Amino acid sequence: MQKGQLVLGVGTIVLALILFFGGKTVLKKEKNAEMTHTAVESISFEDYEAQQIKKLMPSEVEQVNLLKSSLKSLQETDTTARKKILHQLSDFWKNLDNRAIGAYYHYQQAEVEGSKHALEDAGDILVNVYKSGADSIISNNLITFALRSYNEAVQKDSNDIGLKLKLADVYVQGSSEPMKGISMLKELEQKHPDNIQLQIALGRLSIQSGQLDKAKERFKKVLQLEPQNTEALYFMAITEAQLGHTDEATRMFEMCKIIVNNEEFSKEIDEIVKSLKK
Repeated sequence: MQKGQLVLGVGTIVLALILFFGGKTVLKKEKNAEMTHTAVESISFEDYEAQQIKKLMPSEVEQVNLLKSSLKSLQETDTTARKKILHQLSDFWKNLDNRAIGAYYHYQQAEVEGSKHALEDAGDILVNVYKSGADSIISNNLITFALRSYNEAVQKDSNDIGLKLKLADVYVQGSSEPMKGISMLKELEQKHPDNIQLQIALGRLSIQSGQLDKAKERFKKVLQLEPQNTEALYFMAITEAQLGHTDEATRMFEMCKIIVNNEEFSKEIDEIVKSLKK
């Protein structure tokens, strides 16, 4: 590695994204800890829940079984009562710090409601739980149901670019069909070449694939349209750093730090800049 070049760990990028850019990227874990779709056995949410119920206190078992029993007794047409109980089940598991099962019941609630907003929200929750590093045996399921949620939401509104970006991002970053997501992004670019979030998404992909000149081109386009876009500034700085352009990378990191104006983010940037100058 040449002086001034920077190889950023996944943790650094994830920290910046989660804290300051809303966690828009679904990033895979480090190689040694990575959950692959072929190497890790997965089970259904139902079986996973059964495993988790065995770990509960007797009073908690009684509570969750009562809710599940009440749900089974309802007519399919009784949507109001179904949504209420599914919401209670979701809260039950979230309160026990099992966000994966909580997210699954949230998804079921969204399915009953059937609105675009509910389905998109369920997809967001499932993706966030996946990014948090949930139990690996359920990770594939989180992605599967996130894709299902987003796909159904897109069917409700095929003109929502942001929603399509979320769907494509999960295909690329979390699924076994990354090319499907890339094709979606390319199709969107043909129709919306000046969409800022689309260009940022494509720029991030260019970084991941080592196409640094292409990444730079995309982030430059975003900054021409929106000069203080902190996401574009941050990833442009990463691109410049990986190209070995220390001074320009430092300048852009510092600009991003000033605009974000967050103490923890500033500390992270200072560490990155320090490593650049070694």
